[in-house]
Amino acid sequence: MVTIGVLLFLAVITALFSLREKTRQIRLRDMSSEPDRSSPLSRALAELVGTAGGIYLSLTLARDFLKLDVPGRVPVWPWHIEVEPLAALSLVLALLQPYVMRLYHEFNR
Repeated sequence: MVTIGVLLFLAVITALFSLREKTRQIRLRDMSSEPDRSSPLSRALAELVGTAGGIYLSLTLARDFLKLDVPGRVPVWPWHIEVEPLAALSLVLALLQPYVMRLYHEFNR
């Protein structure tokens, strides 16, 4: 049986690796431009929140347009908390986005 601590640890590690990858991509993009005052980590966090927000808005609009019945809150088993499924899905997709972009750039070289 997987404990709460292990699942929480895996979630934090996944978020950290995603932020690290996003930070790496920002540094590579900015090598040719002038230096910025904000750190790559703060920009990665801002982009993560912005990406998750955009995905959330798109999923909400698609749900409303298709008239899908999505529950408002879903319990997360090990932590005994409830989350909104579209918000959780958008956060997961935003965390995976840097890796998808990396694969996309690797295959299109």
